[in-house]
Amino acid sequence: MDLGVAGSIGVKQISGEIIDAKINEWLVINADVEVIDIKFSASANEEEMVADALIIYRRES
Repeated sequence: MDLGVAGSIGVKQISGEIIDAKINEWLVINADVEVIDIKFSASANEEEMVADALIIYRRES
């Protein structure tokens, strides 16, 4: 798969306790972009948990 040049790659960061609805909403709104990858991470302490997603996509040319 040819990823393209850096100028053609975009990223969208989504954060929160529950992010699945936010990710799905972004994907619906941006249905015409080519998603290259989605990276997930989570962190927690005694009081809260936060999940993050980084959507890596090809911008329209």
